[in-house]
Amino acid sequence: MFEIVHSIESCTVLVVDDAKVIRKLVSAILKPVCRTVSFESAETALKVCHKIKPDLIIMDIHLEGMSGLEACQQLKSDPELADIPLIFITSNQDPKTQEKCWDAGAVDFIEKPLVASTLVKRITTHLKYKVQADILTNQSFVDGLTELYNRRFFDIEIERLLKDSLRRRVPLALLLIDIDFFKKFNDSLGHLEGDQALKSVTRQVSLCARRPVDLVCRYGGEEIAVLLPDTSVHSAQQFASDIVKSIAGLAIVHPMSPHKHVTVSVGLSCTGSSKATTPAQLIAQADDALYHAKEAGRNQYQASVALVS
Repeated sequence: MFEIVHSIESCTVLVVDDAKVIRKLVSAILKPVCRTVSFESAETALKVCHKIKPDLIIMDIHLEGMSGLEACQQLKSDPELADIPLIFITSNQDPKTQEKCWDAGAVDFIEKPLVASTLVKRITTHLKYKVQADILTNQSFVDGLTELYNRRFFDIEIERLLKDSLRRRVPLALLLIDIDFFKKFNDSLGHLEGDQALKSVTRQVSLCARRPVDLVCRYGGEEIAVLLPDTSVHSAQQFASDIVKSIAGLAIVHPMSPHKHVTVSVGLSCTGSSKATTPAQLIAQADDALYHAKEAGRNQYQASVALVS
């Protein structure tokens, strides 16, 4: 997909670190790649974000005043700034600290001492993703009703992500989500209410997808597909369970459902354990699992038989 991105030289990277030497070092390293603007405090950086709307932010976790984690959480809570990717700079390799970075909404973190080549490659990759996302948002890859990526984009991305998964030997998980008894919902309450329910469900699924790399698409009709790169079977199962519970928790009244509110069924497949090597195989396994979730009573998830056999 990077072939649609011609140049990142015009991109602006915001560098936030209370150490002047680090700000100067990062700016010098990235000078041949893109434009940089630097500040020593998170408070100042957040104020200028609305004015300059940077394409990416590099921020130290530990800052005087507002911490990097607090700044990232505030950034992600602002609809106008939430799509700006943020990379943390940290000297702390503790897994709990790294988990806090992901939870805050960071797309990556770079360890100190900084390695110039690693910094350039990481920044280049994330800038290309950002530019690509901006282009796609304005093209024909977004579903008009739900504002999710559509089936066309899903078909492109599952092929790319699967190739990357097999090349790097890391798992790729796929969830197929179907709203239970949705035709009956439309028949009883009307299509306008159905559209609102669909938008509420897709919004909730998107909220559950915490990482920027997680891809949520409208697969077709009332079906939603979620691609989870670099995600183990166990983590994908937890994600699926969270989806089922959170949708039920919306408590959207569904008079024609035995559950009396809107619920979803989820089918899960994952590379590696399932031996799936093509998009068709991965989709077929998730679809089969979805069928079993419906047969078992709906309002639940099922993993592909290939994962548990």
